[in-house]
Amino acid sequence: MKVAQPGGLVKVLFASCTTDLAVRAVERMREILPELPLVVVSEFPSAHGEWIPFQIRHSLAENIALCRARLAGRRIRIGAIVLQPGKPYGRLRWMGLRIAPAGLLVFNEHLNHFSLRPSSALQIVRHFRWRTREFIQRQTHPGGWLYTWLWRLANPHALRRPLYYRTALTAGVVTAMLKKRRPRSKPAPPLPDPLPDGISVVIPSRNGRHLLAECLPPLQGASEIIVVDNGSDDGTSDFLTGVVIEHSAAPLSFACAVNRGIARARYSHVCLLNNDMVAAPGFLAALRGAFDRVPDLFCATAQIFMPEGVRREETGKAVMPRYRPHDAFPIRCDTPINGENDSYVLYGSGGASLYDTRKLRALGGVSEIYEPAYVEDLDLGFNAWRRGWPSVFCSAAHVLHHHRATTSRYYSDTELSLILERNYLRFLARSVTDAALFRSLWKEAIWRVNIACIDHPEYAEVLKQAARAQRWIEPQPAATLPETEVLAIGSGAAAVFAGTPARALPKVMVVSPYVPFPLSHGGAVRMYNLMLRAAQEFDQILVCFAGELNAPPPELLAICVEVVVVKRHHTHAIPSTDRPATVEEFDSPELRAVLHQTVRKWKPAIAQLEFTQMAQYAADCEPARTILVEHDITLDLYAQLLARDNDWETRRQYDRWVRFEKSAWEHVDRVVTMSEEDRRAVASAHAITLPNGVDIVRFQPSPAPPRPRRILFIGSFAHLPNVLAIDFFLREAWPVLRPLDPELHIIAGSRPEYYLEMYKQRAAPPLNQTGIELEGFVADVRPAYAKAAVVIAPLLASAGTNIKIMEAMAMGKAIVTTPAGINGLDELRDGREVVIVNSGAEMAEAITDLVGDPARRRKLEIDARQMAVERFNWDSIAQAQARLYLDLLRS
Repeated sequence: MKVAQPGGLVKVLFASCTTDLAVRAVERMREILPELPLVVVSEFPSAHGEWIPFQIRHSLAENIALCRARLAGRRIRIGAIVLQPGKPYGRLRWMGLRIAPAGLLVFNEHLNHFSLRPSSALQIVRHFRWRTREFIQRQTHPGGWLYTWLWRLANPHALRRPLYYRTALTAGVVTAMLKKRRPRSKPAPPLPDPLPDGISVVIPSRNGRHLLAECLPPLQGASEIIVVDNGSDDGTSDFLTGVVIEHSAAPLSFACAVNRGIARARYSHVCLLNNDMVAAPGFLAALRGAFDRVPDLFCATAQIFMPEGVRREETGKAVMPRYRPHDAFPIRCDTPINGENDSYVLYGSGGASLYDTRKLRALGGVSEIYEPAYVEDLDLGFNAWRRGWPSVFCSAAHVLHHHRATTSRYYSDTELSLILERNYLRFLARSVTDAALFRSLWKEAIWRVNIACIDHPEYAEVLKQAARAQRWIEPQPAATLPETEVLAIGSGAAAVFAGTPARALPKVMVVSPYVPFPLSHGGAVRMYNLMLRAAQEFDQILVCFAGELNAPPPELLAICVEVVVVKRHHTHAIPSTDRPATVEEFDSPELRAVLHQTVRKWKPAIAQLEFTQMAQYAADCEPARTILVEHDITLDLYAQLLARDNDWETRRQYDRWVRFEKSAWEHVDRVVTMSEEDRRAVASAHAITLPNGVDIVRFQPSPAPPRPRRILFIGSFAHLPNVLAIDFFLREAWPVLRPLDPELHIIAGSRPEYYLEMYKQRAAPPLNQTGIELEGFVADVRPAYAKAAVVIAPLLASAGTNIKIMEAMAMGKAIVTTPAGINGLDELRDGREVVIVNSGAEMAEAITDLVGDPARRRKLEIDARQMAVERFNWDSIAQAQARLYLDLLRS
C-alpha cells in the first residue's frame, strides 16, 4: 500500500490525548466528512486511517518535516487537535496549529469541538470560560491543589510532610553541587599482604544459640569459623566448641560485628554468613570455585532459598534494574534462570557471600554508618565495582534462609522498612560520587519515600533525616570503573551461562544482535553454521541480545565456552541523533559493560561483530582485533529503497547510514562481506569476501514429488524488503496466476502480524485471499521446500546475499526471482540455475511455464543442486574464516 498520491484532500487528526480518548477521537473524525481519507498523527499506531508517527524524542521541527513529507503535497481540508487537561501533548497540539491552522477543529475531552476561525469566536470564548470555571472548581474542591493548600494552612500539622519533602529535595541539590564543585577523593589503599589459602567463616549471632545449632554443622571445608557473640545472654559462648569466639558484651550493629570477625580472619577468603542461614553440601566449594574463573573477583554470592511455603523474597541475585517502577525500592532480587552461573550482580548478600579478604580489608571492611543493618552490603559491592572488582552470582551454592529470624525479635516490620530507606539515602550521599547520577537517584528515592509517607506518616522521619545529606558525604577513592557502568553491569540485564570447557585454544568473542539459534533467519543460519565449524579450532564466547533472558539453546552451549545473554529493551521512543535509528535502537550501556567484563575475563584475541549496527561496540572490545561482518551493506539497501520511494524518513536514514557505515569500516581491523560486489563497495584493503553458504548434507532433494501448483516464499517480515517483496508479488503476479488455482505458502518468521502493522504505511500485502497459507517461524523448513513446485524470491531491494536462495538450490528446487533476489550471486545464470524476471507479469508467466513443463523444471532443479554443492558449501567457507582468524592472530 503506497502513501496516497499528491493533490488530494485529507482530514488530519493530531491525537494529542491519551490512547483511549484517541480511539474515540478517531471514530469522531471518521464521522466528519466521511468521504475524505483520514490521516492520524499520534505516538502509537491507529487502527483506522493512515498513520504518521509522532516521535516523542525527536524535535518539533523533525516531526513537522516528517508529517509534511508524508502528506506529500495533499491539502488538509480539516485538521483537529484534542485539548485534554493535564496531559503532556503540547508539542503535538502546536504541531497541529503549525501544519493545519486554517479550519482547525479543537476537541475537548468530551469530544465537543469548535473551529479555530473568526466566525467561531463566541464558541471559543464560551469554551475558555467553561474551562476556567472547571479549573477553579476543580482546584477549590477536595483533591484540588488550591483546596489542598488552604486545608494545610488551616491544619498546620499537614504541612509537615510537604515541608520535609521539599527540604529533602533541596538537600539533594546542595549535595550534588558539593559533589560536582568540590569532588572529594582519597588515595586508594593498596592491597594488604597475601594470606594463606583458605576460608574463614564469620557468623554474627545475637541470642541465636538455637540457630547456630543448625547453621554450623554443614560448614564443611572451612579453614576456621569465627562466631561473633554479639551481646547474647542465651549461653551462646558456653554452647560453642571448636570455633573461634569473638565476644561483645553489648549488642553491635551488623557491620561492627562482622568487622570484628574480619579483623581476626587468617585466610585468603572470608565468608560472611548470617546465623539464620543453613548451607547445603558443597556451599563453600561452589563459592570458592568462582574466584578461579573470574579475574579480580571481589565477591561470590550464594543462591538463597526460603523455607517451604514462604514466599521467596530473597534469591541472592541482587540487581538494580534500569527500567523499574518508581514507587518500588530500586534494588530487587531476580529469580535465577536455569543454567546461569557467574552472572554479574551489583553486590553479594552480606548474609551468604564469600569475599576476597585482602580486597575486603582494602575497602576498610563493612561501613559502620549503616545502623543497625541493611544496605551495608550494597555499599560494599558498589565500592568494590568502582575499584574494578566484580561480584558474581554463584547458582550452585545453596543456602536456606530463615528470614529475619534475629532482626524480627528486636524490630518491627515498619521499623525495618524505615531503616532500609534511611540507609539507602546514606549510601547515595556517601558512595555515589557522580553528581548527575546522585541527583537522579536521590530525587527518585525522595519521591518514593514521600509517596509512602501519605499513607504511613512515620516515613516523614526519613524525609526529615534526609535534610542532613551533606553531612553523609565521605571521600572515596577515584573510580576505576564509571559509576554509571557499575549500575549497568549490576542491572540484571545480563545472564552468564557456561558452555563446553575451554581448551586453551585461541579465543574468539562473537557479538550478535540476536541469539543465533534457532535458525529463524538468514543471519542466524550463517552465524550458527560458521560457529559450529569454528568450534573445532577456537574457544568461542558468544555475547548476544535477546528479547527476554532465557537459557540459550544446548546447540549454542555445545560450541561456546560461555554464552552471555543481554536483554534488549524495545521502545518506540528512539532518540534523534546523527546515527541511524537502528543503531540507536541497539545502543545499550548494559551490553557495553558486559563486553568490558567479558574481555577482561577471557582476553579474546578476536572480536567478531555481526551486522552493521553492532559496529558501534568495536572500541568496547579492545584490545581484541575486530571483524565487522556485513551481512548486507545497509547503505546500499537504503539507496535501493530510496530509488523506489523518495521518502523523507528513508532519505534521512540513508544519509545517516552513509556516515555511520563508512566510518565503521575504518574503525575495525577487517570487514567481511557476502559478495565481491559488496567488497568493492567497501573499497578497502582490509575487506574480504566470505560468502554465505548452505548445509548441503542437511538440505537435500526430497524423493517425494512436490504439489504441482504449490509456490513457496520464505522471508522474515522483520526485514522490510521481504514485506515489500510479497506485496509486489500479490499485487502484480498473483492475480495473473489465478487461473492455475495455485497454492502460496508464506513462511514469515516470528511475529509476522507485528511487523505487518509496523510497515503498513510502506506495504500492506493483501494476504487474506483464497489459496494463501501464512506461517510464522518454522524450525525446519525442509518439508516446506519438499512440497513446493516453485520457490519465489520477488525482492525489489536487497543487500548481501539471500541464504534462502541457496537452501532452495540445495533442496533441488526451481527458483523464480527478480535480480534483487539473487543480489551478489553473480555465478547464477538465467535459465540454468534460476529464472530471472523483471516484472510481476514475467514472474507469473515463468511460474506458469514451470508448472506446465515438468521436464524444464527438472533440469533447473538438477543444475541448482549441482551449483549449491560446488559453490556454497559451509565447510569451505569456514576454512576461509579460520584462515582469516589465523592471519589476524599472526599480525
